Amino acid sequence: MEWLKNRSLKQSFFIISTLFLCVGLLLAAISFLVCTELRDKVEGYQKYEMSLDENGKVISSYHDGVIGEKEDKTNLLLNILQFALPIFFVVLSLALADITFYRIKLKRPLSILQSSAERIQHQDLNFSVEKCANDELGMLCSAFETMRMELQQNNQELWGQMEERKRLNAAFSHDLRNPVTVLKGCANLLQKRLIHEKFDCDSVNESLALIAQYTVRIENYVEAMTMAQKLENWKFYPQNTCWSVFSRELEQSLLFLADNTGKEIKFSSYGKNEEIFVDKAIIQNVSENLVNNALRYTKTMVSVKFTYDNGKVIICVSDDGAGFSPIILRKGISPFLRDEKQDEKDHFGMGLYICSMLCKKHGGNLKIENLDIGAKVTACFQILSS
Repeated sequence: MEWLKNRSLKQSFFIISTLFLCVGLLLAAISFLVCTELRDKVEGYQKYEMSLDENGKVISSYHDGVIGEKEDKTNLLLNILQFALPIFFVVLSLALADITFYRIKLKRPLSILQSSAERIQHQDLNFSVEKCANDELGMLCSAFETMRMELQQNNQELWGQMEERKRLNAAFSHDLRNPVTVLKGCANLLQKRLIHEKFDCDSVNESLALIAQYTVRIENYVEAMTMAQKLENWKFYPQNTCWSVFSRELEQSLLFLADNTGKEIKFSSYGKNEEIFVDKAIIQNVSENLVNNALRYTKTMVSVKFTYDNGKVIICVSDDGAGFSPIILRKGISPFLRDEKQDEKDHFGMGLYICSMLCKKHGGNLKIENLDIGAKVTACFQILSS
C-alpha cells in the first residue's frame, strides 16, 4: 500500500473507488445470474407421477407442474433478490471504498494534525509533526511542522529577550546603587548642616558639585539603558549591495574616525565580488563602535579586516593596546561591564553589549579575545534571504 500512500488524494480515491466498484459490479452480475437461474428452475420444474392402469400395471410419467402458493412466494423472493442484490453489492462496494480510503489516506494524517493542533494550543512545542505521505495531507503536515518550528523559534527569541532584559535591569540596578548612595549621602550631609546651621561654602560647593556629577552619571545610565531597550525594536531594512562596493563604503566611513587621533587604521578585504542581501546600517553601526573602541585603547594602529565567505560577513578589528582584562574575558560580553580602572569610570560598558545585540539580530554573533599584542573583536553577520 506504500505506492498508494504516495499518490495524491484524487488519484487514490479514484483507484480505490474503481477497484471496489469493479468488485461490486462483478458480485452484482453473479447474483443477478444466480437469481435468474434459480427462478427458471422454480418456474419450469416437471412433476413425476405414478399410477395403475386397468390391468394393475404401474404407469409413470413426467409433465409440467402447477405452481403452488409456496413456489409462488419463492419466485417472488427471487425476483426481489435479482434486483436488490446487485444494488446492495454496488452500494456496499462504494461504502467499503470510502472506509478503505479513509483508513489508508485520511486516518493517520488527520490524527497527527489534530494531536499537533492540541499540543500547540497548550503551548507545547517540544515535538515534531511527522510527514506520513507525499500527498496533500503530507504537505499539510510539513506546513504544520514549519509553523511549529517558527513558533518555537519565536518563543525562544522572546524568552531570550526576556532573560536579556532581566540581566540588563539587574546590571542597571547594580550600577545605579553607587550614584544613588552618593546622592543620599550628600543630601543627608547638607540636611544636617542646615539643621545645625553650620555652613561651610567650600564643603557645600563640594557637595553640590558631587551631586551634579553623579546626577549627570545617572542621566547617562538612563540614556544607555534606553538605547539598549530600543535595540529590541530595531527594524531590519536589508538591501542588495555589491560586496566590493559595500566594503569600500565601510572603509571610507571608518577612516574619518581616526582623524585628529594620531593613530592609523589599516584595512584589508577578502571575498568574492557578489551581490549580498544585508542591513547596511547594522553592519556600519557595529563597525564604527568596534573601531571607536579600538582607537581608544590602541597605541599606534588598528587593523580592520572585512571578509565575505560561506554566506557570512565577518569583520575583525584588532589593536596593539593592552588587551581585554581577565574580568571581561571571564564574564564575557555583558551590559555595564568594564575594567575597574579610574580611566574607565566614564564608560558604561555598553558598547560591546550593543554590538553583540545587533550581531544577533542579523543572525550572527560577537567574539572577543586577546592576541599576543593587543585585543581582537570579531563580528559575524549572516547573509539574509532576499
